Amino acid sequence: MANKRQTQKDRTKAKKSRARPRAARGGNFWLFISTRLLAGLFFVTLVILLYFDLEIRQRFSGNIQAEPAHVYGRPLTLSKGQAYTPEDIADRLEANGYRRAGTLAEPGDFALAAHAMDVFIRRSGQGDDSTEARAVRIAFDRGIVSGVIEHASGDHVDQVEFAPPLIGSLQLGPHKDRISLKPHQAPAGLLEALFIMEDRNFQNHHGIDPRGILRAVWSNLRHGRTVQGASTLTQQLVKNLFLNPQKKLTRKMVEAMMAIMMELRFSKATILELYLNEVFLGQSGNRAIHGFALASEYWFARPVNQLKVEEAAMLVGMIAAPSFYNPRKHPERALKRRNLVLATLAGAGSISERSAELLSQKPLGIVEHQSLSTSDFPSWLDYLHRQLRQYYPVKTLRENGLNLYTTLDIDIQKTAQQALTDTLVRLEQRKEMAPGALQGAVIVVDPGRGEILALVGDRARGYSGFNRAVDARRPVGSLVKPVVYLTALQIPEKYSLATMLDDSPLTFRSEGSEPWSPQNYDGKFHGPVPLYQGLVHSRNLPTVRLGLELGVDRVIDTMRRFGIRRDIADYPSTLLGASQHSPLEMTQMYQVIANQGSLIPLRTIRSIRNHRGHTVARFPVSKSRAVDYESAFLIDHALAMVVRQGTAAGLGRSFDARLNLAGKTGTTDDFRDSWFAGYSANLLTVVWVGRDDNQPVNLSGASGAMRVWEEVMSRLRLEKSSPAQNDNMVTVSIDPGTGLVANQRCPQRLNLPFIKGSEPEGFAPCSGLSGSSAGWFK
Repeated sequence: MANKRQTQKDRTKAKKSRARPRAARGGNFWLFISTRLLAGLFFVTLVILLYFDLEIRQRFSGNIQAEPAHVYGRPLTLSKGQAYTPEDIADRLEANGYRRAGTLAEPGDFALAAHAMDVFIRRSGQGDDSTEARAVRIAFDRGIVSGVIEHASGDHVDQVEFAPPLIGSLQLGPHKDRISLKPHQAPAGLLEALFIMEDRNFQNHHGIDPRGILRAVWSNLRHGRTVQGASTLTQQLVKNLFLNPQKKLTRKMVEAMMAIMMELRFSKATILELYLNEVFLGQSGNRAIHGFALASEYWFARPVNQLKVEEAAMLVGMIAAPSFYNPRKHPERALKRRNLVLATLAGAGSISERSAELLSQKPLGIVEHQSLSTSDFPSWLDYLHRQLRQYYPVKTLRENGLNLYTTLDIDIQKTAQQALTDTLVRLEQRKEMAPGALQGAVIVVDPGRGEILALVGDRARGYSGFNRAVDARRPVGSLVKPVVYLTALQIPEKYSLATMLDDSPLTFRSEGSEPWSPQNYDGKFHGPVPLYQGLVHSRNLPTVRLGLELGVDRVIDTMRRFGIRRDIADYPSTLLGASQHSPLEMTQMYQVIANQGSLIPLRTIRSIRNHRGHTVARFPVSKSRAVDYESAFLIDHALAMVVRQGTAAGLGRSFDARLNLAGKTGTTDDFRDSWFAGYSANLLTVVWVGRDDNQPVNLSGASGAMRVWEEVMSRLRLEKSSPAQNDNMVTVSIDPGTGLVANQRCPQRLNLPFIKGSEPEGFAPCSGLSGSSAGWFK
């Protein structure tokens, strides 16, 4: 019996013994599964993190942050003798972010005084082209700048130049724009506001900040609304660069993981730099304003390092919702948001409570709307691109942060565009045309420097289609006549302004072509006329006779010396403008005439600097003598007579005769093209008006293009033209009917300039004298 009980115990122990290994095996199984799951999860997480790291590395391969080339316009330059009033300059300064003040406290201040203006000019340029900020006094006398004086030394200076205005950039990508900013270049107040409002623990966390999340939750609960975000700067940067703005848990998880990888991949300084340049702070047309540097220019028209505390607070306050806090569209919201930032700065001890209170009472200080978009003047930008591509590949222009200092005068550009649009509407109404039937082009240049100040290639502002100013090829009509007459005046032993030409019927015959019988505009013949009258009244017949006498090839050679590179057929009709040219080509030709015979190739670029501010290319004035000064003086005199008494005499109602304007009308067959080229001492403007379908517009040069020219130039500051005769020239009083020397007995007398030796040799019959005219010079 005892043995049976012992056997039973042994069996029970054996069962228990066999049961323990099975339990142990079960525990090992779940441990095995758990380990595999954790390993799998770790592997998946690792793969995801590596994927994110790869995406980050690909995004920042090459340049960490590509930056487009920035376009700067022509700077305001003031010197003694210019026609400006203090209010004129004040308007320009305010548009560029300067502030009216009682006294000059800091760069960017200006104050008006009796007959004077004090200006604290901002530092201009960077690198090897920088100039320090300085205070000057600009004195005025009856609407003229009478002097510029340095405050510090009391010395008179020849001129003072302000920093060139930022216009925009060569578009970086899908509607993005930015100016590069390094952390050390940002004002301390901006960085303090940024860290306090957006990421107080930036220097210590590793992409995400649990304490920051708790602090933001508490702050938002305390205020009853969202006043502080929980995302770190790194998370915000990741969202801006890689993710969509949808508020989903999965997106936040991805954002957090990518933020951690960003922190592992880059230093804090690099992440901060990326953020400062990437953060979205507004919209300018179709251009997104990215980064504090560009936002400072856009909202306050001043460099970011000159931002005041309250201005930096406004920009930081906009980060949460740039459209909602847009200070132009929603100034009250923006003001409240800015003041909240100031209060938060005070609460953090960054500024005092008293300072926050005083700063909160200040206005936003936003400048008038400026687009910061080169899309406002696409035709000018198109030609800028063409000139730039001669020196740089497109990739360099779009990614290397070059600074392009150009010749564009934004005020003149806007004036030219508006004048073209307005005048074409009036002409269509007067001629009972369909709206939009007429098209046009306007180019304004500084003839003494060859700088293109404005270029309009379409009546519609901002339209980036066909660039008529550069690419339209149209017959130029009488616009070519000054070249015919100038070719003759270069032969003073044979031709002068008083040389008599034949204005009678003419038929030209050549083998293989139909006879050609040109007619005058008025259909009349005027017999013998002095050379100057052929140009002043735009007579076709004396012009053709003169050109044939000279040789058409000789006239074409003069056109080439004046900058025309296109092949021109040597037909007699070329003498009346049958050859086709663009407004840009005609502007180059008239630049020589307006510049006393010196050719300066037209340009849009002054200099180029790299992102460090160092000059890498200069485009100085390149001048060559195309025609002697004396001949150029004579043709200029004749073109001034065109405005005083010739085909452009209608301009007398809009301009002071003392300006001594000069110009020439141009009309083509069947009134298909209307041209006008005219200039003052400081501005040359060429206008074309016509139809794209080449149908007649029934407008002469005087009734069409000249009206646009008049509208443009009457809105601009023009300087008096007063070219001087040199020692090789004399003035003689002549009788217009004969071209001979006149005295008091002649009923009509006209003083004309002559190159010595080319003056008339005889007296007009009305003088009662005969023989030599020597000694009758005036």
